[in-house]
Amino acid sequence: MIIDKLKQNSNISVQVMDSLEDEIITVYAKNTEADFVDQDSAIRLKKLESDWILYKVQRDQEFLIKEFSDELLAKLALFVSVSREFSSAGANNDVREELRALTSDLDKADKCIGDEIGSAYYSFFENKIDCINLKRRETDRYDIYYLSPTGDVALISEDRKLPNAFVVVYNFSFILKQFKEVIYPELIAYNLSPNQLELLKRIYLKK
Repeated sequence: MIIDKLKQNSNISVQVMDSLEDEIITVYAKNTEADFVDQDSAIRLKKLESDWILYKVQRDQEFLIKEFSDELLAKLALFVSVSREFSSAGANNDVREELRALTSDLDKADKCIGDEIGSAYYSFFENKIDCINLKRRETDRYDIYYLSPTGDVALISEDRKLPNAFVVVYNFSFILKQFKEVIYPELIAYNLSPNQLELLKRIYLKK
């Protein structure tokens, strides 16, 4: 079960409150060296009657992520959200600095991101499906968006100047790669539909 998988992670604390009708699962980050649980930030899944509601929690305030009618999908969404929120993996700051120094050199930025991430996760100007795309809006302004396999556009950032747009493309390409290479293998066993997988991917991207 995916909740058991979360409980095996020593970097988080999983708290389950279960009654006959309701269930609340709250996941906090944990400092293993100090044996300290950070209760200021959490991901929480609540069962309310027949619905499951996923929240991000900041200082006891709940912010809606998504509502579900399917228990398994809701718990997989919890797993995905926790994996994104409390991941120890991060994009390379050296690559970010290199991109910031490029000013407006598209060819060098393309090579820099491609060498670090791989060309399968992003595209400059080609409107590539299941990728992070960079599109020129005006002479010196750019939009960054994710294009789903069904053609749905999820805007990430708009009206950005270079080289900041390069950094946004890199950051989200890294996140997309993490989903495909780290998270997706954990989901294969659940025989999810393409639409369900896409939903979980969008939750991971926070888009």
